[in-house]
Amino acid sequence: MAGDIFGEYALPNNLKIGDTVTFGNAAGYTMVKKNWFNGVNMPAIVIRRLDGSIDVQREFDYQDYKASLS
Repeated sequence: MAGDIFGEYALPNNLKIGDTVTFGNAAGYTMVKKNWFNGVNMPAIVIRRLDGSIDVQREFDYQDYKASLS
């Protein structure tokens, strides 16, 4: 959204609706650049384990938004 560049990539096939594109090692960057846009919740912080399981580390809600205003 800010026009930041993570690199230049070439995909072997054209993307189709529903395809997933993942940029690894961007979590620290995305948390630093977080922004409450009109009170929309921040994305949860999760860890995807090698076995495919997901551990939710932190979720954000309205109270977090409200606390960020002061």
